Amino acid sequence: MSTAMAALSSSSIRYAEFVEIIITTFAGDFVVGQSYTIFVVGTTDFTAIGALSNTVGVTFTATGSGTGTGKAQQTYTFCNAASAITVNGITFVGAGNFLGISEIQQDMKASSVDIKVSLSGLDINIVALILEANVKGSSMKIWRGFLDSNNQIQTIGGVQQFFQRYQGIVNNVAINETFDEKKRERTVVCVVSCASMRLVLDSRIAGIKTNPSNWRFLYANDTSMDRVPVIASTYFNFGQNPIPGSATKVIGSTSSNPAAIVHFVQ
Repeated sequence: MSTAMAALSSSSIRYAEFVEIIITTFAGDFVVGQSYTIFVVGTTDFTAIGALSNTVGVTFTATGSGTGTGKAQQTYTFCNAASAITVNGITFVGAGNFLGISEIQQDMKASSVDIKVSLSGLDINIVALILEANVKGSSMKIWRGFLDSNNQIQTIGGVQQFFQRYQGIVNNVAINETFDEKKRERTVVCVVSCASMRLVLDSRIAGIKTNPSNWRFLYANDTSMDRVPVIASTYFNFGQNPIPGSATKVIGSTSSNPAAIVHFVQ
């Protein structure tokens, strides 16, 4: 057995789960006093709401809700270790037993099983933050890291023992509250449900609409879909000779090429 396998099969092995949630917020929805990192500048003037420059990657504290098409992100990282652990320059807050993760199904092929991440014992300010943020649609990643005696990530054979286990999209958020009458204490639990990327792809049963207005929203100068309304209302009698009294019209082209000419019944 190799040294690495011997270390990972030890009865005293310790590991922790690491979670990263990235929340993307559109201009107009920024909350004053919260910290954001510019993701897309667009038409937003971030310098008017606290940023030093309109540059992707700049972190700022919002002084206003913002306007325009810009986007900014907030990244939250935590783990179920007893204390904070820094991995590759990212500090994961140690939540200990307050962080729970449902079982991650391991298959040879891509799985579409959802998972749930729960945080209990939340402060009322954290609950308010969750309710204010647009958590749905956020990306989530989960890693497993194997720890040494100093509660840090092990490195075996030059390889850091920190492996990604899951990646998906948040599809639901729930806040559950229980009250202990004897202790006169309440416990708040936030449960985040996450759909795997496989399930997200399975759910995409339709693509972009091909009418002119929807197409121009994404491609302002592309006129290729302008002919769709004409084609949609045209009766095509494929395979038949032209009917006497019918009209000949060029659909979506000014070319005299017969291949561009179709016949339809008036």
